[in-house]
Amino acid sequence: MLIYGDLIIVYALIFTCASFFVMLLLTFILGKRHFICVAHVMGISSVCLFLYLPTSTALAGLGLSLGSIRIAIWFLLTVCILLITWKLSKYQETSLILVVISVVMVAIPGISVAHFFATGAIKWDRSGKVTQQHPRLVEVPNVYWFVFDAYPRADVLRDYFSYDNNKFLNQLAVREFIVPDKTTTNYMSTKFSISTTASMDYYLPIGMPLHPAMWTARLQGYSPVVERFKSLGYNYIHAESGGNNLKTRCGGREDRCIKAKTVGKYGINEAEVGLLVLTPLYPIIRRMFPGLISFDFTSVEEVARQLDFTSPIPQFVFAHVLSPHPPKRFDKDCKKIKQENFELDGKDYSDVIGAYLNDLTCLNPLIVELVDEIIASDESDPFIIIQSDHGYRGKGLKPEVDDPEVKAEFVSFANFNAMRIPNNCGLVDKKKFSLVNTFRIVLSCIEGEELNLLPDRHFVKSDGKLKEVHLEDF
Repeated sequence: MLIYGDLIIVYALIFTCASFFVMLLLTFILGKRHFICVAHVMGISSVCLFLYLPTSTALAGLGLSLGSIRIAIWFLLTVCILLITWKLSKYQETSLILVVISVVMVAIPGISVAHFFATGAIKWDRSGKVTQQHPRLVEVPNVYWFVFDAYPRADVLRDYFSYDNNKFLNQLAVREFIVPDKTTTNYMSTKFSISTTASMDYYLPIGMPLHPAMWTARLQGYSPVVERFKSLGYNYIHAESGGNNLKTRCGGREDRCIKAKTVGKYGINEAEVGLLVLTPLYPIIRRMFPGLISFDFTSVEEVARQLDFTSPIPQFVFAHVLSPHPPKRFDKDCKKIKQENFELDGKDYSDVIGAYLNDLTCLNPLIVELVDEIIASDESDPFIIIQSDHGYRGKGLKPEVDDPEVKAEFVSFANFNAMRIPNNCGLVDKKKFSLVNTFRIVLSCIEGEELNLLPDRHFVKSDGKLKEVHLEDF
């Protein structure tokens, strides 16, 4: 059964009628003698509009990660194609060729839709039972990398909030996770932290002006880590963070993009989003009019629901979950609340500490359930990495004890980290650990290479530049 099939047919009819009206209007303006040229240009332009996605994907494969550049290239290509079409359509010899090209361009997606109607096959539908196991194409473990935004370290929770997180840590320990005592992030910023982890190196310059181009591509899958996994035969699965946060959106490098449920002021559903994704209107609207096409915050359950644990191709999964970062997601009974705003609540959580801790309490069992599902369903002896990009951020934070493990000014560096990797891969005795070394450990373990760790370094942003800080007493 084709979900939203009737709706798609309606939109197809509307688009066809609108195109026909524009064609008549242009013929009236330019004159009847140009009818054939206008008809050809309208037909080809209609197809080019919906060829944005494959064009963008092809450009992404060539390493062009910035959406604005891909839109510009698509636009220039479209203009060139339409100019050539206009010129060729004036000659009777080429008119028939253009008709054949138009028919072929329409027939190819038409055949795909017909096949879908006939088979009802949905590649990523996990509602049914798996009836056939396929042998894995490469004998390496699946790797799951979950980043939970602003999840603090246990000693910070204890010393500053009188919050005991040992139950959760013990549940992970029972499931063979290693939780280093002194994990730190290298930056107090999501974009710097995740992009550096995905680079396995301190690539950001110190003391020089920073620009989004330095990290945008790496947050969207154009990173040394993804390239290494792909070279090993992995598919890359990228789960967007949802909300109106576009930092870690899918960039085209992924083999599969997981999105949260669609929301928005105008009730845009997933079928309508699916149609818009084929056109350049989608990235433009998401950036300029976020209220029109918005997504719920991606939840742990949503990510788990869309994962395929039995894929014959090994998978590297990256999921950025914007929790327990404010705004709150749960009520006091851990029931999900209806979101009114999908913007993050800034860098200071001081006024929402109660909701912040409550969300953390509600998040913990969901993480455990996710881990249990992976362990039960994935037979590849998977690597599971659970991290936060940074710790708690708030002004005027005062400890509840006389001698806290972490100084107040360094609390944001004290992030959470837990790793379930076979034979611990040399991590078992490492009490101190920073995120830049995450995939140095994972990949050396998978590839059987010698472990080569970088020294732990930490940076803050000041006046638009990075400067290094030293946490000798950390």
